[in-house]
Amino acid sequence: MKSHTMGLLLSAAIVVGLSSCSTVGGWFGGGKDSKKEDVAANAGEGPVAVASKDEAESRLQDTVKAYTQAELRRGNKGNPDLVRKRPYYYREYVEYPDGADKFDIDMRDNESRTRPFIAEVKVNKTRFSTRMYRERDTAQEDANFLRDTGTETLNYELRNGRWHRVGGLYVAAKTEENVAGEWVPRRDDTVRVNPAESKPGWFSRSWSKVTGKDLE
Repeated sequence: MKSHTMGLLLSAAIVVGLSSCSTVGGWFGGGKDSKKEDVAANAGEGPVAVASKDEAESRLQDTVKAYTQAELRRGNKGNPDLVRKRPYYYREYVEYPDGADKFDIDMRDNESRTRPFIAEVKVNKTRFSTRMYRERDTAQEDANFLRDTGTETLNYELRNGRWHRVGGLYVAAKTEENVAGEWVPRRDDTVRVNPAESKPGWFSRSWSKVTGKDLE
């Protein structure tokens, strides 16, 4: 009788033990079904992964268009933007002779899992700006603009499925001033602010990545 009772108790202990192992496995994600459920649950979380180079380029096109549109919104001929670059003030507006959605993209693979692509974008750009002044009111009253015609180069890198602008440079092929309603080559004695946005050096780029601060 005792042996029969002990047998029943042993069988019950084995069943409870197997159930416990299954439960513990579920708690710690050990079962195959639990892994599938976790993958399904997390599939919609976080930034969308870039599936291909074509998709990455399509996203970059949207990013550059957003930048050019923002540049146009800063001001126009009738209402130029008042810019401050310490210690100076000047007025400025830009135009895109080929259109704000026309630009050339050179995208390359990058040997980095977190930054799989880098890109250089070139866009034709016309920049109108005044002389630079230390007094805000003086700059606000100046209506004599110089015209730069050139190309802007923008540098981007893809991080976590999103493009970040990490540098830029505007190079003017020619600079003109308006004399009696006609654009003529600029006189050499005209004082202006440098229109170029310098590309950050190695240390600046590294520090921006550490701090998470980009140019846009």
